[in-house]
Amino acid sequence: MDTETLRVPLRTVGRVARDISDGLILLDSFGTVQFINPSAGRLLGSSALKEGVTYASFMAADSESANDAFHQFVLDSVYDKSVSHSGTATYTRPDGSLRYLSVNTSYAFSDDGTKKLGVILRFSDITELQEAKIKHDDSIKVLVGVIGMLAIWDYVFAIWENMGEPISSNVLTVIIEGIGVLASLFALRYTSITVAEFGLGTRNLKRAVLVDSTLTAAVMCTLVLVRLLARRFFPAVVSPDEPLFYWNVLRPIDLLYIPNVVLQEFLVRGVTQGSIERILPENYSPAVSIIVSSLFFGSIHIHKGIVYMVGAALLLAFFGALYKKQKTIWGLCIPHLFLSWSLRVIWGF
Repeated sequence: MDTETLRVPLRTVGRVARDISDGLILLDSFGTVQFINPSAGRLLGSSALKEGVTYASFMAADSESANDAFHQFVLDSVYDKSVSHSGTATYTRPDGSLRYLSVNTSYAFSDDGTKKLGVILRFSDITELQEAKIKHDDSIKVLVGVIGMLAIWDYVFAIWENMGEPISSNVLTVIIEGIGVLASLFALRYTSITVAEFGLGTRNLKRAVLVDSTLTAAVMCTLVLVRLLARRFFPAVVSPDEPLFYWNVLRPIDLLYIPNVVLQEFLVRGVTQGSIERILPENYSPAVSIIVSSLFFGSIHIHKGIVYMVGAALLLAFFGALYKKQKTIWGLCIPHLFLSWSLRVIWGF
C-alpha cells in the first residue's frame, strides 16, 4: 500500500479530526497506526497507541480480557475488508474504569475509488446511555419483583382471612415486609442498582434530618392544637372528659416499630418509587412514582381496613414528595415514626 498516498489527505482531515469528540484511528493494511486523534487516546485512557505503532503490539500489551471484543473489531476491519463493521463493545482502561464504546469501521479509498488505502476506526463513548439502559432494565426487574410480592401477599391475606385471622395483623405486616427485604437484597446482589439508589445513601443526610425533624415537630404541634380546639368548640367530636393524650396506647413492644419504619420506607420509597422514576420519562415520572408507590403501601395494609389503607397512602404520598428532593430514606423515618405514634397518642388511632 502507498503509505505516502494515505498520509496526504490526512494533512487536511487531521486538522478537523483532532477536534472531534469521537476517537478516530487510521490503520494501513499491516495494522500500523497512520493517524490517531487526541480523543482516541483519551477514550482508551492510554498514550501507548500512537502513529507508527502496530495495533498488534498495542493489543499484545493489553492483559485485560474484557477488551477482546473491542480488539476484535479492529482485527476484523483490518483482515476482513469485504464489509464494514459496527457494534458496541466494552473497554476497560488502564485505570480500571469501564467504558461502553460504539464502534464503526470504514475504509479510506484512493482518488479513483478502486484501491483501499486504509481502515478507519471511529468510536464514541456511550457509557452514560448504556448505564441508563441497564438501570432501566434492572428497575423493570425490581418492579416485577414488587408485583410478585404483592400477589403473594394477596394469597397470604386470603388464607389468613379464611382461617379466621389466627395471628395478629401486625405479624402479617412483618411477613410481607420480610418478603420485600429478601427480594430487595436479591436485587442488590444481582442488578446494577446501588445502595444509594435504593435510598440508603447518606448524601445530604444532615439537611434531610433537619428538614424532616422540623416538619415533624410542626405537624405534631398542629395535631395537638386541633385536638385542643375540638375539645373546646366541638365537644360532640372530642369530649372534654376524654384525656388529652392516650399515653396508655404506647407499650415497650412498640419500639419494634422503629426497624419496621425503616423497612417500610425502604420498600416504598427506595425500591418502588425509585424504580418507577428510573423507568418513566422524567417529565411525569415524579408524580406517577409518588402516587403508585403510595397506593402500593396502602394496599399492603388491606388487613387493617379501608380507612387505614387510605390514611397510610396519603401519609406516604407526603413522604414521597420529600424523598424526591432528598433521595434518602433516613430523614423520612423521623416523620413516619413520630407521626404514627402521635396519631395514636393524640387521637387514639
